[in-house]
Amino acid sequence: MQKFLKGVLSTLSDKGFRNAILSLAVKTIKLRYKNSLLGVFWSMLNPLIFLVIMLLIFREIASIPNYALYALSGLVFWNFLSASVLQVLTSFIDNAAILKSINLHPISFPLSATLAAIFNLLLSLIPFSILMFFLGYRIDISIIAILPVLFVSSVFILGLGMFLGTTNVYFRDVQLLWISIMPAFFYFTPIAYTIDIIPVESQKFIKLNPFYYFMECYHDIFYYSRFPDVKNFIICTIMALIVFGLGLYFFNKYRKGFISNI
Repeated sequence: MQKFLKGVLSTLSDKGFRNAILSLAVKTIKLRYKNSLLGVFWSMLNPLIFLVIMLLIFREIASIPNYALYALSGLVFWNFLSASVLQVLTSFIDNAAILKSINLHPISFPLSATLAAIFNLLLSLIPFSILMFFLGYRIDISIIAILPVLFVSSVFILGLGMFLGTTNVYFRDVQLLWISIMPAFFYFTPIAYTIDIIPVESQKFIKLNPFYYFMECYHDIFYYSRFPDVKNFIICTIMALIVFGLGLYFFNKYRKGFISNI
């Protein structure tokens, strides 16, 4: 493993490799919106549709002041987390032709997929920030916390995506299973509600959901205009490191069989 990590770091330090990752990220974004009239604005449509549904159904139940801002700030980043994991998960299969024909380190595909997801989020944040401003968000010094939270989120996404993506190369059911369970995670994560409305004895089950802690951090920044709770951020960081280590381990162990199984 130590030898593998040294090899990865050496590869990442190569300018040509970094340019290849950037090119793959741009390719991923272009393919996603190819022949699309709305382009990147499709990334806005999903949160907006869910926002309307939440306003119609959950607003009275949740009893949250300025519910629209609370729900939107959660939806934007939930969309980033859920879509990004799937994008990284499928990166090996989606780039099978490149993997078979070009001598490029396989880790470049999940890295470029994660980078493309971050680009997409940053682009969508421009109009969403304007909308959140009109909904009552007031920029505060705590906005700088988005950088470490986004970095930790990306490490978590990369690790989980590599683990699931590696497994998916050998068992294609993984992708279908992930798509099937994500709606359950959506309702299991405090996006349309706060954890306070959940019975105390049931809150411990909500806190077993790793996405809960990330959502709490994003809500702190964009709804409460404050720095994320230190405990929640530490938990996010620990989870990200563990998941990334697990993903890297599985990737390193089984990547040699990629070409014969893709």
